[in-house]
Order: sequence, then C-alpha cells, then structure tokens
Amino acid sequence: MIKGVLIGFAIMLILAVVPIVHFIGIPFGPFIGGYYGISAATENLSNPGRKALIFGAWTSLLSLIAAAIIIAIVDSVFDPAGDLRIILWGVVIVVPFYYGSMSGLGVWYAELKSKL
Repeated sequence: MIKGVLIGFAIMLILAVVPIVHFIGIPFGPFIGGYYGISAATENLSNPGRKALIFGAWTSLLSLIAAAIIIAIVDSVFDPAGDLRIILWGVVIVVPFYYGSMSGLGVWYAELKSKL
C-alpha cells in the first residue's frame, strides 16, 4: 500500500509543478494520483471503501508533513504578520483533509470501476 501511496503522491507533485497543467493538476492531482496509485498497491483488501480509507489516510499524512515543513520555512523566512500567520497555518489543517479525501475518492472510483 505504501508503494502505491508514494506513486500517487509523486503524481500529485508532478501535476502541481508542470506549468499551465498546475491549474488543473493542483485541484484534481490527488484524485488522479489515487486513481493511478492504487494500481501499484499490492495489498488485496476485499473492500474498496477500506482501501480508499487507508490510501487517503496515508496521503493525508504525507501532505500534512509536506505542508507543515513548507509553512514552517515560509513562517521563519518571511515572518508574516499575525493574521497572515493564522491563514498560513490554517493551510496545514485544510490541505491534508482535501488531499486525503480526494485521493480516497480516486482510489474508490478506480476500485469500483475495476469490479464492473
């Protein structure tokens, strides 16, 4: 499962970095990463919902770590004012929920589609 999560996370990062594609890649990158990343997962759990939950949780953890590191660097380098600092650290809360849920939906869609 971890191999699939890392592949899905790499897909999300690649889609976010490519110019012009990042307008679509950032919002839909977790879904696309989950859709293609689950094919690399070797665990054979019977329930697609359980696979989606586990994959989404791992993706959420990776995005939490990445967001916390990035925001900590920005916070220490630029020393933002009070309200901006709250918004920046709010990103650390929002990003893992969004990325985890979207990647879980991508996994769930891929698994349900494969069963048809």
